[in-house]
Formats: sequence, C-alpha cells, structure tokens
Amino acid sequence: MEIQRAANLGLLHQKLGIAPEDRVAFKLTESGVVVWDLQTETKYVVTVGKPIADVSHFQLPQNIRNIITEKDDQLKARWSESWMDGWSDERETIFTELTYRGVSVLGL
Repeated sequence: MEIQRAANLGLLHQKLGIAPEDRVAFKLTESGVVVWDLQTETKYVVTVGKPIADVSHFQLPQNIRNIITEKDDQLKARWSESWMDGWSDERETIFTELTYRGVSVLGL
C-alpha cells in the first residue's frame, strides 16, 4: 500500500473533508478515483461527472495498522531486514510510511 499525505491529493482532500495530514491511499479507475482515508477508515469513490462521492467505511488491515503505529527505529529495522526479500506490498508500505514521516531510507 502506498501511503500519502491527504494534502498530496490537492483540492480533492478538501472537497472530501479529509484532514491534510491524514494518511491516505488511492487508486485511479477508469471512471474516477478511490480514496481510502487510513485515519478514519473511510473510503471515497469519486466518479467523474458525479457531484458527490460514494462514502463507506472499511477496516484497516492489522498489518497496515502495525506499520503505521511502529516507531521509526522498528520500521527502519524491518526495512533493512527485508532487503533480500525483494519488493512486496509490505516493503512498499514500510517505505511510504517512512517517507510520510520524513525518514530517509538511504544508507539503511
């Protein structure tokens, strides 16, 4: 999962009522975009030409919740230890969470 700051969505985060510092993930679709607010566990389906997003709730997977709540040192250790495992969804989530926090992975 690629974690971003809601502010990276530009005006869309404001239109959806998502706080600018909330962690979000998104997926572009043929008809618009799906945005998951990881802080509030709210899912928004935004369809081109439709003035109001469809809103529902989801349960954040425990492995993602663990990554978000771990301390920087724990995440850096997990990043370093998983180097030989290749790229995976978990490594992407760890990388983007560290980036969200402003922690560089260079030299780890």
